[in-house]
Amino acid sequence: MSLEQILVVDDETRIVETVSRCLHREGLDVVGAHNGAEAVAMFQRHRFDLVLVDISMPDMDGYQVMEQILAMDDEVVIVMMTGFASVESAVRALKKGAWDYLKKPFEHADLIKTVTNGLSQRRLIADKKAVFARLEASEKQYENMVNNSPDLIFTLDETGCFTFVNDQFEKLLGLSREMLLGSPFESFVHPRDQEKARQLIRPDRYQNGTSCDVQINFRFQKAGHTQACQDIFAACAFMELKASPMHLPEGGKRKEIKGMYCVARDVSERVNLEAQLRQAQKMEAIGTLAGGIAHDFNNILMGIQGYASLVKTGFDCQSIEFKRLANIDEYVSSGAEMSRQLLGFAQKNSHEPCLINLNFLLKMSAKMFGRTKKDIIIEPMLEKKLWGTLVDEGQIKQVLMNLFVNAWQAMPQGGKIIIRSQNVWIEPEQKDAFGFEHGGAFVKITVQDTGIGMDQETMTRIFDPFFTTKERGQGTGLGLAMAYGIIKRHKGMFRVESKPGQGSTFMFFLPAKKASVAAKKPLASTEKIINGKGTILLVDDEKGVIEVCSEMLRSLGYHVKIAFSGSEAVKIMHADGKKIDLVILDMVMPEMSGLETFDAIRRIQSDVRVLVSSGHKKEIEIKTMIKKGCNNFIFKPFDVAMLSKKINAIFNNCPETV
Repeated sequence: MSLEQILVVDDETRIVETVSRCLHREGLDVVGAHNGAEAVAMFQRHRFDLVLVDISMPDMDGYQVMEQILAMDDEVVIVMMTGFASVESAVRALKKGAWDYLKKPFEHADLIKTVTNGLSQRRLIADKKAVFARLEASEKQYENMVNNSPDLIFTLDETGCFTFVNDQFEKLLGLSREMLLGSPFESFVHPRDQEKARQLIRPDRYQNGTSCDVQINFRFQKAGHTQACQDIFAACAFMELKASPMHLPEGGKRKEIKGMYCVARDVSERVNLEAQLRQAQKMEAIGTLAGGIAHDFNNILMGIQGYASLVKTGFDCQSIEFKRLANIDEYVSSGAEMSRQLLGFAQKNSHEPCLINLNFLLKMSAKMFGRTKKDIIIEPMLEKKLWGTLVDEGQIKQVLMNLFVNAWQAMPQGGKIIIRSQNVWIEPEQKDAFGFEHGGAFVKITVQDTGIGMDQETMTRIFDPFFTTKERGQGTGLGLAMAYGIIKRHKGMFRVESKPGQGSTFMFFLPAKKASVAAKKPLASTEKIINGKGTILLVDDEKGVIEVCSEMLRSLGYHVKIAFSGSEAVKIMHADGKKIDLVILDMVMPEMSGLETFDAIRRIQSDVRVLVSSGHKKEIEIKTMIKKGCNNFIFKPFDVAMLSKKINAIFNNCPETV
């Protein structure tokens, strides 16, 4: 440890030497100066711990020396020496910054005592400075930790107003410290969670000695956002809050402080993932249910269409009976398409998009919907040269049907639906306003109704899965959620406008190619029936399908053998394989699937012709069977004309591919 250094300043050399000798004997390092200017110059070159300075000196007196030295180091200890001590001079010296004074002549003991006390004071000042520096560093560290915490840290007073907030409020919520301090906690909480906020600041939580830690989940509202109708996570942060009572008793100048110390963690991502998981589990359950429904429904439609096509053969194509039966065929086709759409959505099957003119889908969907809802007038206003869009045709049909159904439900007494198609060009500077990543060409489809409309609160939730305004048992609330998901997967965007009593307008935008595409025309169904001869093995586990298909085959001139399972079909092939000209094989059967049955049949008779029958577009399985040598495929439901065409194609070696 270095010696403490002392500067003695006096214009009398004898006094400087005497004081220096006395202090040297005490083990102190002493330097002398004989005038004020010399003392100031020495202090500039080297800092001393204590300065003994005479008040009365020529040119520069002690007060001036003290003033200049304190300007260089305000923590140095200065002791004034004077031969003319008075109360006034002592007070003046102390006021100017001196720590003590000595009256000349002074005793050795007084000198040592004063210097020793002065050096102790110097050490106390140094220790205080070090403690203060450590305290300041600790406070900065604490401040840095609190402000850089990923959690919201804040305190509330007894009235529930903010008294402290960390920087995370502004980073996460966009709420500045100025906005929050002194403001009520509950005013920044989602309206549905404000009761929880009021429970947090109940008076009984502040009773002395009461331990009542709190843990609640709530939503903080973000600055500059309202609840987005598509995504509540854009407007709110889901928080997990832990709070403890805070009581600081009165002490010193501080008043008593009561309140709550709170730490809130943002769990929005976790809540979002949990919601997605629950939705995925619901969709998985719905997918399983939809698979069974679609399979059974297609078999029912198979019976309807099969028998209708058989009855049609007995009437002239210009007769009213034939036309009515043809209408049944159209309804069956529509039902089969809707069944495939539902199954495709639930199972998230991938489909190849194609470039089409959406006017075709609008016309077809409106025509199909209009047949069943005679109290609804559908008014089309379609762009004649509509740009092409790359979409999954079946999924966009599903979107349109959901919008039509939603509009119909909003008009219980009947009304009008206006459908529009428009070409829209969105400039790059407009993309954010529309919610797109890029500007460019888009096709805008509008479905407008004259129904009861919606209030703002309902509009914020219409795309939420399982949200519905209908009474229990009248709907699931999945329709618009499905539609929204499909459009988003096509890189499009939904917009909704509505007011109570003024109807609703649903608009969706889809990326387009800036070139018109001709609208497809519905394919004319062929009624030509091709008869034939031969023996056909019909394999299906559904009794109804067996009955109607057997009748259709016999009406075409074929001899029919029946198998209700794959194993039964294998037994028949073992017994009469050489007599079988064609096998019509269902793909979905219990115990032994269509693919397994196909392999077993081909092992028995490698050249037997096989026509695969399926109620679903299981493209992977069909492609597998085609590669293995299956001759053709036919989707349920089908009529007698389609069945005859497929069989004729096989017998004439005209295979089709998926």
